[in-house]
Amino acid sequence: MNKKHQGELYRKEVLKLLARVGYASTRQIAKGVWKRCDVSTRKMAGRTLRWLLDERLIVSRRESKGVINVNSELLYALTSKGTMEARRVGSPLVAEKLHARDYLKNSHSHRTACNSVFVALPNQVVWSELEVRAKIPRLHTFNYTFEDNVISKIPDLIAVTPENRWEWLEVENSWRSEKDLLKVRDCIRAMFRRENHIGCMHFVVTVPGARTIGTRLAKLMTSENFDNYLNTGELDTQILENHLKISVLNHETMTLTELDWKKQKG
Repeated sequence: MNKKHQGELYRKEVLKLLARVGYASTRQIAKGVWKRCDVSTRKMAGRTLRWLLDERLIVSRRESKGVINVNSELLYALTSKGTMEARRVGSPLVAEKLHARDYLKNSHSHRTACNSVFVALPNQVVWSELEVRAKIPRLHTFNYTFEDNVISKIPDLIAVTPENRWEWLEVENSWRSEKDLLKVRDCIRAMFRRENHIGCMHFVVTVPGARTIGTRLAKLMTSENFDNYLNTGELDTQILENHLKISVLNHETMTLTELDWKKQKG
């Protein structure tokens, strides 16, 4: 493939990625398109983005104060012209939006973190946070009961495991309160009591303060004083051993490292 055709391919892949996630940084684009984030791929991403900017297919905006801001990178999103081009190459903007300027204008730390996890997931079928909220994957909500109220929980991302089961992803970009963690515990219990097509609940830690989520959940599910009358002991053991996964995101390289949370101190 000559350089001209290669450049065209790269530009198409960037447009398709932006159509799926709403907006992305240079690092996210490097990882999502070239499958690694290093100096070389960031340079290639930079050249591609400059071409797309010159053609007014995308717009850029500096990361806002509230966004996870590792390198003060620009964020990029599709213009109306870029949206039409993305549709032409087979990837319409999520929810059939005419442009992604609103996504860029309203960028926030959780969506930015979700987009990093989206590109970091290795060799998996995965739906972005925007695609999940647009109800594109078949599994996009799960209903369970907490304190006599029915709660409809939405995953941050959805993927498919190598065993062809659903992987429910929760992106942890802040400390969860005890009440919120109780809700998560009850959701997980209901999920794995009723559903055999979900393989695991995967928590991806994107801030240091959230690293203990695995040990905190384990304490709630194994406490001697906890809900013994519900006969949840065997279910809790199965969940903790087989259905709970914790990973940590590296914001520099856009890679995930599985955390051995069972050896952590809570």
